[in-house]
Amino acid sequence: MKVIFVRHGQAAPYCEDDAGRDLTDFGRLQVQQTAQYLAKHYQLDLIIASPYNRADQTAKILLSWAMTLGQNPSFISLNSITPDDNPMIAIDDLEDIVRTKFGEDLDDKCVAVVCHMPIVASMVARLENLSPASFELAEARILQMPVLAQGLATTQDVFIPNQS
Repeated sequence: MKVIFVRHGQAAPYCEDDAGRDLTDFGRLQVQQTAQYLAKHYQLDLIIASPYNRADQTAKILLSWAMTLGQNPSFISLNSITPDDNPMIAIDDLEDIVRTKFGEDLDDKCVAVVCHMPIVASMVARLENLSPASFELAEARILQMPVLAQGLATTQDVFIPNQS
């Protein structure tokens, strides 16, 4: 199974309503680059997104690119992958969603998870048994693993869009 972890694109400045922050125009361009790359190189079966605006917008751009290229991934919003959530709970929730959706046959499945720093770095670090490494805006890391579980993943590919 491939799991693609994506950080949202550039968002409006921090404010009291962190969940309501939207992507900037530049952030949308970053996400377009990432979405185009992913949709061209990977057959997406499922996109899981944080409900925060900037992650939801990022995921919907990815969904649109995938559909433009003839893919038909399902889309799910997951409350436990917001910035300060517990990464172990998030991994368990992702595993539950994947198992419910696909059962035991995960070999050819490809799932994109769109969320935020620091949780995205923490989840990837736990899945690979490495120290957390920061994600650039709209960065995608493609991990290969038999199941979503700690220590079983290896990074297969990375895409980083324009950062300036």
